[in-house]
Amino acid sequence: MKTPIQDLLHAQVESLYPAIYLVTQEETDANELIQELAESDGQERPIVEWNLASGFTDFHTRQPQTEWCNLAAALNVLLADELDNQFIVLRDAHLALRDASGTADALAVARLRALIARILEDQNATTTIFLVSSQAFIPPELETFITIFELPLPDEAEIRDLIGRYLQAYELTLPPEHITRLALALQGLTQYEIGQLLNRGYQNDGSIDLDDIPLVQEEKRQIIRKSGILEMVTVTETLDNIGGLEKIKPWLRQKSGILENWAQARAFGVESPKGVLIVGMPGCGKSLTAKATAAQFALPLLKMDMGSLMGKYVGESENNMRRALQVAEAVSPCVLWVDEVEKAFVGAGSGGSGGGSEVTTRLFGYFLTWMQEKTKQVFVVATANDISALPPELLRKGRFDEIFYVDFPNAVEREAIFRVHLEKRRKLHSGIDLGAMAQATEGYSGADIESVVKEAIELAFLDGCKPLDTALLRRVTLDIQPLSVVMKDRITEYQKRFEKMKIKSAS
Repeated sequence: MKTPIQDLLHAQVESLYPAIYLVTQEETDANELIQELAESDGQERPIVEWNLASGFTDFHTRQPQTEWCNLAAALNVLLADELDNQFIVLRDAHLALRDASGTADALAVARLRALIARILEDQNATTTIFLVSSQAFIPPELETFITIFELPLPDEAEIRDLIGRYLQAYELTLPPEHITRLALALQGLTQYEIGQLLNRGYQNDGSIDLDDIPLVQEEKRQIIRKSGILEMVTVTETLDNIGGLEKIKPWLRQKSGILENWAQARAFGVESPKGVLIVGMPGCGKSLTAKATAAQFALPLLKMDMGSLMGKYVGESENNMRRALQVAEAVSPCVLWVDEVEKAFVGAGSGGSGGGSEVTTRLFGYFLTWMQEKTKQVFVVATANDISALPPELLRKGRFDEIFYVDFPNAVEREAIFRVHLEKRRKLHSGIDLGAMAQATEGYSGADIESVVKEAIELAFLDGCKPLDTALLRRVTLDIQPLSVVMKDRITEYQKRFEKMKIKSAS
């Protein structure tokens, strides 16, 4: 039985599409797909391969056939050949189509376009070009003629089957529910990486079981480090470290319960949680909530810096976005934190002001599609100060499970925030009137209150390590200008905008 990707590729070949780009880390999988297509319908198409390491190479034996030549020279040879119902495989395409400076190699691009033109013009030609590489790089001159296929990583059923084969080979047994849990942990890895981990697990203790999950997690941490695109954030905060926001906390605990029992929840018909968008005032706990979410879910926290995704070459930014999301999926289940998302996508989409660049619009479109269609357990926590700068497409149902608005804390919340920060620093005692401090700090953000506590502790230390008291805390508040005063005009503008929108309050 053919897989969906096999059916799609077969349809492309039979419809005489001239060039297909296979994006994959698994060359063996790509080779098997091309070989199956070459043998489909009872015919055996010849396969001509060029790769960056050896030049023209025998596709089956991997032996070099001629002296090495660069891609432009190889395409010149192919242009002189007859087009005779064959497949042409160009491996390492993302590197071979670039010159030494990293931009598109003009000669290679021109000759590849000329070869595609020959294929399209020849009524009898049924030749297909396969570009194979770990990343997509398509110069604008070739975009019209090339179709991209990202070969999927093994799904849960395929991973369970792979685990079963290794268990059989090592003459081991594992309960079905444990196989499912191990398969879920291994999702996002290539077949090669899974095989290596299962072998390592057996070599460690002579078994393949749930004790191997830490090995899987370490492998996923290595993937993040090697990507250079995402940052793994060390988390020490929990939901208990957040003062106030009493509506978002139970909502996050509810989602946590689903993820903790995902196998049963999925069998019951529950859909995988997508994520949450937290908007509102600066310094009021949005970033803290993102970190506490990862702690509550007991999952790694990955932070995506949109600035680091922007590349200087054509198509580089889009490729970086794809890689970032692929890495997030590879280490799933995880929490992906997109901070100040409005700065990344300002001007994009139909609701933009028209100031967004084409690159920003393409990045936004790719991110939206991924948010809508993702199936891996990547829980997205996006934070934003100015929701009016966000494209309306991002706010529609189906992107996030919920949108919460975070305002300046009320008196009860301010008291809770003081309690959290004083207890964290072991300074809370009966001589501090939390209620009085809450009343004295109206308009203060959570970050402002933390600054008050830290400053007061410093002054108490310099004054001979005296015990902290209410008077000292009150004195510090007189010297600190809260954010609501420093950014009064902007804060007022934000509040007016949020009042017009029906967004669930986090408090």
